[in-house]
Amino acid sequence: MKKIIILLIALLLTINLASAIGIKWFTEQEAMDENSNLCIKYGAYNPSGKDLKAKISLEGEIAAIAQGVTFEDKIIEASTASKDAELIDFCFSVPEVYEEDCLWNGLICEQACQQEPKTYRGEVLMTEAPAQTTGGSAGSGATIAASAPLKLTVNCKAHKRDWAIVYVTLIIIVLILLLIVLYNRFKKPRAQRYKEQLKALQDKLNKEKRRK
Repeated sequence: MKKIIILLIALLLTINLASAIGIKWFTEQEAMDENSNLCIKYGAYNPSGKDLKAKISLEGEIAAIAQGVTFEDKIIEASTASKDAELIDFCFSVPEVYEEDCLWNGLICEQACQQEPKTYRGEVLMTEAPAQTTGGSAGSGATIAASAPLKLTVNCKAHKRDWAIVYVTLIIIVLILLLIVLYNRFKKPRAQRYKEQLKALQDKLNKEKRRK
């Protein structure tokens, strides 16, 4: 019975190794500004006897803030050794992670960057992408084969308050008031406007006569 169990374990290990895809990394720590993009090169190798499609993803604290994760779509040929690993560009972006000082409802904000840089830890996972059948539906799910540690420092991006929105708002208000005045002035018939202008002129003449 023990021999059968040992044989089964050995068989499972052989199957896992046969379908494994490995990862080769050149860095364990990166730094970037908030609200920016970062691309890192990773190597993918394939000791199995069949071609595999590589897939890269993130786990841990970094996965919680990373956005727009992309990587090069590459097939890793069978029997590719670690020294001959295929390089893959892995990219993602990080939004604003520092709280800004805003005057009103998220507007007219400034960032003094007085905080310590924020650090996030996680792992970069290299997996075998699901196989596609001829009908286009996915086959077996992706299997985690290898991972690489990654520590990411996100730096604060300082900026002063942007008053542009205030100036634009004031200009719009002035234009609206001007349109209201012009509308009230010219909405009357032309003849009535001329009569009012003539009456105003006569009143002015009468005042001049009384002064004399």
